[in-house]
Amino acid sequence: MATHQFDETVTDSSDSVVRIDGVTKEYGSLCAVDDVTIPINDGEFITILGPSGAGKTTLLHMIAGFEKPTTGEIYINEQPVSDEPPYERDIGLVFQSHALFPHMTVKENIAFPLKMRRESVENIDRKVEDVLELVRLPVDYADKPVDALSGGQQQRVAFARAIVYEPTLLLLDEPLSSLDKKLREEMRAELARIHEETELTIVHVTHNQTEALSMADRIAVIRDGGLEQLDPVQDLYASPETAFVADFIGNTTLLYGTVTDRTDDTATVAVGDGTMRVSAAAVEGHSDVVVAIRAEQVELDAECDNTYDATVDQVSFEGDRTQYHVSIPEFEPTLRIVDRSSDTQVIHQRGDPVTVGWDIGDALLYPDE
Repeated sequence: MATHQFDETVTDSSDSVVRIDGVTKEYGSLCAVDDVTIPINDGEFITILGPSGAGKTTLLHMIAGFEKPTTGEIYINEQPVSDEPPYERDIGLVFQSHALFPHMTVKENIAFPLKMRRESVENIDRKVEDVLELVRLPVDYADKPVDALSGGQQQRVAFARAIVYEPTLLLLDEPLSSLDKKLREEMRAELARIHEETELTIVHVTHNQTEALSMADRIAVIRDGGLEQLDPVQDLYASPETAFVADFIGNTTLLYGTVTDRTDDTATVAVGDGTMRVSAAAVEGHSDVVVAIRAEQVELDAECDNTYDATVDQVSFEGDRTQYHVSIPEFEPTLRIVDRSSDTQVIHQRGDPVTVGWDIGDALLYPDE
């Protein structure tokens, strides 16, 4: 069983520029956010990750001031802000839809928050030029109408407008989901670069695991309104604390079984009509367990601690990898495998008999509750 102790330096509220403290949001009988506490450090990029309906956008809206917590409090720079309107929170916000003013030029869009702050024309011109350079848009784009730009260029303008006045906090509400795959990858890299150069504190909401893993310092996984796990990215992936996190982060097959035998080092788990060997320490104190197998941990045509005859059900060639779904007669459901060794050749075809396996230490185990 994976266990984790939070780093006290990470969760110490004295280091937090933003602190979500025991926040709950109810809409009648519906609890959208349930007693969530997340400290966010100065300069940190934190992603709130979860499936649709998990409560992550509601949480972001409470930070922004569009919603008020039913209970709990949100602090920015140690000041409670739940009763403060959005415009008094010193927050930049980037939406999925960009939310640019279509009748304005690029410069007019970016300069809008500066004009609201009654900054001088000289300051506005300098800051707009600086932020255009930061988001890598040519200065001569300043006078272009925003509706003449591509989707990626409009996204850069939206980022520029959100950060031009150097807010305490930048909120990103699924800002890349409307872009195509190549452009999303490009903008992920740009966001990471902008974060590194500006040292802004960023809270990012998404349901996309790849976005979260590639950009965030820490990830808060939200499920049914509650906080499932909060950890640095590498720790979260390597040591998911629950079967839900193991399944949601990465490419994982969950198998349900019962512990039937234990020795000093290993235990036997009955799964379907078969068995597998797992770490005895991982099942300590549990009889019904969930076994999580990462797709990249399963080996094809190799002898492992747990090896089975299987049949290839599906083959998906993805360029740098081939993904297989294989059926093992003893188990349900099909097992997912990611093979990066085949280069540009697909080794196996649908219907092929194969052997598959994994070692004892490659399985993650959780109590079946």
